Amino acid sequence: MKAGADFPSFLQAIHAANLNNLSLLHPRGKILFAEGERARGVHVLRTGRATMSISSREGRVVILRLAQAGDVLGLNSVLQNAVYETTVKALEPCRTDFISHAELIELMRSSQAATQAVIKILSRELVELTNRTRALVLPQTAGARLARLLLELSKENGIDKVFTHEEFAQMICSSRETVTRLLANLDKRQIIRVTSRHLLICDRATLQTIATG
Repeated sequence: MKAGADFPSFLQAIHAANLNNLSLLHPRGKILFAEGERARGVHVLRTGRATMSISSREGRVVILRLAQAGDVLGLNSVLQNAVYETTVKALEPCRTDFISHAELIELMRSSQAATQAVIKILSRELVELTNRTRALVLPQTAGARLARLLLELSKENGIDKVFTHEEFAQMICSSRETVTRLLANLDKRQIIRVTSRHLLICDRATLQTIATG
């Protein structure tokens, strides 16, 4: 979960406590932890991005959000001493610091700054999940959900081609075939343009109109 201004204080508390945190490198596609596994500790995402998803018994996967550098992953599950609520998978090569359940609890007991940072992180997580749910539920069509997602992911007018059509589908609760068809239609209408390295947004105004549909 993105800590924002809370992340430096969280790391400062870890450093002050001299915890034996483990720095790990993860290639694209590596699962950091899986939904239903016993929560052993949190991963502090230092570089790269990762997907956070849930799945049904039938195997349908929904990506809830993209974790960015500065996020603390698995925090709520670890605090409850329960199982991980989501599956976190590296979207691109990334590095994390792992902090065990025992170390995190001891840190919160000994550091008021760490406890306050954790509370703020959890509060922001609730807000972001509410906003993500709204984005998935309110647009009535897959086309509107995809348009909104493209606008959210775009930096300036482009999106790095790190996402597969399947991952786009998992982020808008749709199918890969539907996403492929919708992207082809947007490209044909010159609203977007797909290159070997990027997905470029050519007509942001029209894409915004589609997103409100």
